[in-house]
Amino acid sequence: MKRPFKMDFIFKTFSFVLLSFIFIFYTNSLNADDTDKNSLGIQSTIGKGELRILVIAVKFPDVAPTFSIEQIQKKAVNGLNKYVKEQSYGLAWLNADFKGWINLPEPIAKYNISPYNFKVDRNRVRKLIEDTMTVLENKVDFSNYKYILIIPGAHTMPGKGYGMICYCANPGMLTGVKGKLAYSTLESKGGKKFKGGVFVGAENAHLGMFAHDFFHTLGGIYKGKRLVPCLYDYERQSDNSKTPSFEHHAIYIGAWDIMSEHFVKREEPPPGISSFTKIRLGWIGSEQAVFTVPGKNVYTFLSPLSKGGDKLVVKVFINDGNYYLIENRQPIGYDKTLPDSGIVIYKVNPDAQEGYGTVKLMDANPSSSHFSKAAYKLSEQNGNIFKDKKNGFAVIPLWKEGEKTGVLVTTIDNSDNALKAALSIQKILLRYPKLKEMKRNQLLINSINAFKKFDFKTSYQISQKIVKY
Repeated sequence: MKRPFKMDFIFKTFSFVLLSFIFIFYTNSLNADDTDKNSLGIQSTIGKGELRILVIAVKFPDVAPTFSIEQIQKKAVNGLNKYVKEQSYGLAWLNADFKGWINLPEPIAKYNISPYNFKVDRNRVRKLIEDTMTVLENKVDFSNYKYILIIPGAHTMPGKGYGMICYCANPGMLTGVKGKLAYSTLESKGGKKFKGGVFVGAENAHLGMFAHDFFHTLGGIYKGKRLVPCLYDYERQSDNSKTPSFEHHAIYIGAWDIMSEHFVKREEPPPGISSFTKIRLGWIGSEQAVFTVPGKNVYTFLSPLSKGGDKLVVKVFINDGNYYLIENRQPIGYDKTLPDSGIVIYKVNPDAQEGYGTVKLMDANPSSSHFSKAAYKLSEQNGNIFKDKKNGFAVIPLWKEGEKTGVLVTTIDNSDNALKAALSIQKILLRYPKLKEMKRNQLLINSINAFKKFDFKTSYQISQKIVKY
């Protein structure tokens, strides 16, 4: 039966409106920004699953490599894959093809670059990549890969050997690291093109350096900025009056994320990455986060970030568009190399330009050197509470439940009573690790239940009765 014209017009109009609504909703969900009170913010959509990467070890005619091809492959393929799998909780892994040694046509002086970000000659970066592609253009189909890692076979230190130990070229040095970033198209002499992620690391680059620059490529570009930015200070890194060093330019969060500092000690593995970088890479989902705003109370227990779990981060939104991330870092997995453990708090400014303080760590002990005692712990007298008086909230680390550590977000007015109650509960838990007496055990349960209901005065009063039994 043929539908009447008027009904047909109404049906088509309704269908168009419905499809338009679905499209707008889907687009907005993909581009959710960091002010959305119900989301983790912008996240990469390309950092999960199988990551096809071409790894190429190259050597110059006038320089002899100091690492064997087997050593390079072990670090750049096996080591990087292990690190990516652990940091992503198994959500991402490498499928790598390794090529080496590939002989470049010209001496190292034609390719080497400055160790300072702002002084890198992007033409030399392009020459290294495109000369490498040209050597392989009849043997490799570049369209099979999303990423390329090039490893110059030259022992490199700042200003020596290849010049810069490790960097991200695409997106990065090919357009410069300041301003609006974009992907560049690379082309061999025979016309083979590649527009995916490219990063470069010298043979002696630390695993943390490889991972740092790989994560730039995994994040991609969002509104002209790398979704996974460098978290160190660009101006200090490019201060050529000093040799680049973490102590000089990793001034925002130190070693608590390899996007700031690639390793704690060169002879040890790199630490893990922060919740900020895991979120940006899409490795933490909204269901693993607790969201709140100043003025509200939140009580939760966080799993160790390095291990993963049902709850990994608390996100506190504040009025200026910035927000805080709260995580639990413990000496598990790659985080064994961190200088401290406990509840770690960051303030995030999503509008900051890369290299100018996107993420700043709220140091629990600023008098300690280089964030070495940055974590908050209930047992630390001078590091058991964080207060943001301007925005009217406080964060208190709580006691442990197995591997998990508790976190309370509360108001400034409630914070002193909350801390008093939390300290009392922890004291009891430490004094009586096995509460065998039923009456004492029930009192502790009642005290914790009152705490969960944010009745901190009652919680403290009940906890004080326990010592009488």
